[in-house]
Amino acid sequence: MKKVISLDLSTCSPDNSLWSCFVTKLGIEKAKTAARQALDLQCMHGNQQTLPVLFQETCGIGLISTELIHSQTGLSFNTHRVILLLSMPKKLFQLLYET
Repeated sequence: MKKVISLDLSTCSPDNSLWSCFVTKLGIEKAKTAARQALDLQCMHGNQQTLPVLFQETCGIGLISTELIHSQTGLSFNTHRVILLLSMPKKLFQLLYET
């Protein structure tokens, strides 16, 4: 059974340094692997109304509703190959677009 996680992103702020901190902590190969696994989860269990979320501190992954992101942050985006990198303790997030 698929379950989409619900988070309170209204208290979080965008930050463009989360990915570089993630890479510094894990190394580039492990960080890329974590991102690929998040995208794989989206391909296997997601849909056009979900986005993969990657938790910075634990490397945990899940799916989050794009409507939730939009309603709590005001962000709209093309959901194709996008990951929400999230740090709940720091209350920061970054959208990662695959290039």
